[in-house]
Amino acid sequence: MFFSDLHVQILSRGILDPGEQLVGQTVTSYMPWWAFGFIRRQYLVLATDRRLILVDHRYSFIQPLEQRLHQVDSIAWSNVQALTVKGLFLKKKLHVRGTGERGPISLTMPIPNGFFGLFAPMQNNIPGAKTIEAAFQSRQGAPQLAAPIAQGGYGQPQIGYAAPPPSLPPQNAPGYVSSPPPSPGPYGVAPAPAPFAAAPSAPQQGSQPPRSWS
Repeated sequence: MFFSDLHVQILSRGILDPGEQLVGQTVTSYMPWWAFGFIRRQYLVLATDRRLILVDHRYSFIQPLEQRLHQVDSIAWSNVQALTVKGLFLKKKLHVRGTGERGPISLTMPIPNGFFGLFAPMQNNIPGAKTIEAAFQSRQGAPQLAAPIAQGGYGQPQIGYAAPPPSLPPQNAPGYVSSPPPSPGPYGVAPAPAPFAAAPSAPQQGSQPPRSWS
């Protein structure tokens, strides 16, 4: 089945969300050898700015030339694990691995490009697949926000040091008060300490103070 640009635009209008933009498209085939030709599928692969869309078309068992739309699977770019175009020369394959709406997806699908693209199911089929691959790689290589660096230099965590204990007050023997040493005089000689003043004696019991006679 040939997919024209008009056909793709009509399908896209019913699949894409409002504001979603189409960035790439290609058509692949899927016919595994172990199915002996009983499984024949054709995928219209659409890449948007938000996700990867697989439009599954399957052939009828009764009429092999009849093809019908079976289902549409969507994979967000964050859930796409691998998307590569591999192969030599004109035998290219599109490998898709990720998690879609219906579970895990792992497909390796040939990209038909019969007779240098003249009989391909879509115009510019292989370049369209490479555009889808480039869209995936651009999202894989997008820079991520670096973790904030803690203050303190070179991203090292801050180390909290305990505050020094307060200075202890001087402890003296009971009944003794310390006094600072005298400051030196103008000639570098400390003055002599002042003599201790005699403490006044306490009055004796029974003694009377002298009387004054006027």
